[in-house]
Amino acid sequence: MSTNVSIEFEKARKKHQDARTDLERLQALLEMKSACPSHKGGENLKADILKRISRLKADIEKQKTQKAKKGSGASIAVKKEGAGQIVLVGMPNSGKSTLLKALTGVEVQIAPFEFTTIKPEKGMMKFEQVQVQLVELPAIIQGSSEGKANGTQVISLARNADAVCLVLNSNNAVKEYEIIVSELKKANILLNQKRPKIIVQHSKFPGISITGKHFLKCSLEDFEGFLKTLGFQHANVILEEPTRLETLSKALDEKLAYKKALLVCMRNDYSQVHELEAKSLQKATVIDGLENSGKVEELKERLFQALGKIRVFTKRPGRQADFQEPLVLGQGSNIEDAARHLHKDFASGLKFAKVWGSSRFPGQRVQKDYELKDKDVVEFSA
Repeated sequence: MSTNVSIEFEKARKKHQDARTDLERLQALLEMKSACPSHKGGENLKADILKRISRLKADIEKQKTQKAKKGSGASIAVKKEGAGQIVLVGMPNSGKSTLLKALTGVEVQIAPFEFTTIKPEKGMMKFEQVQVQLVELPAIIQGSSEGKANGTQVISLARNADAVCLVLNSNNAVKEYEIIVSELKKANILLNQKRPKIIVQHSKFPGISITGKHFLKCSLEDFEGFLKTLGFQHANVILEEPTRLETLSKALDEKLAYKKALLVCMRNDYSQVHELEAKSLQKATVIDGLENSGKVEELKERLFQALGKIRVFTKRPGRQADFQEPLVLGQGSNIEDAARHLHKDFASGLKFAKVWGSSRFPGQRVQKDYELKDKDVVEFSA
């Protein structure tokens, strides 16, 4: 291209070349438009970019209308049971079946050759007072995200799960980790990331209203242009974190799934564990022998914590708490959420509650919005 352009334009053009999704391409085109030079050649370049933006916008709208009509083809699914569903994901012969048996006691075929598991295998893991469903997926390989080895169907189970456990062969842990994370990312599944704290809602009032404008890390023109291109001509926007176009794109991309993930290294080899932990920025559990019950129990606790759930025990006035069957609620749940879990009518008639555990003193009287913690005991008063 003969037109003299800035470094910012070249960076945006490189981002466009590397983009994998239409939203990423749109984001890059808007950055290219913003960085166009102001001379006559730049005006021609800008006009060309605007045409490309218009075509891309039409493609995005077309995809939206076709989404509901598009068939998903043959699929596999596992109905969720217990407090939550965690999938065991790994490459061939990584030890997934061995781990499933150790955690749940279910009998599965275990063999020293690859692709022993050809369909999802499930079992229930008992952790203290709750049951958690574990599902061993058929092996992931390089190219699974493109359909190899029935990969798209296998990966769809990870998308539907509440959390993911990556099972790695300790001898090759780093490479296996990189391949699995890459395949899941290509399938729009992001591990150990959080959806950006951005809320965008259509508005009946004209224009785009932005709360938290100080968080903007791009031009207001590009930000509003990106929203309008996606059909938000009039909108209310709430920003709660530093926001670039890339951040906004991730927040609005409904195809992206965010999953909590744990790492488990099978077999007695610590040679790659430290490198793996440095690359993944998280601790890996090494199962160096299934006779090590301490490691297995430690892993059970970590798996339950990955679900983002809490256990709440209930009691009636003048009686002991029921420590056998807790309510299993999401982290951040309050007294009203717990009451609604029992019955929606019970929640509407609730006056207050007493809490033992996280409260300042045993039996503290609290209101409906009191946030509960794991293993709290609650006595409701309607």
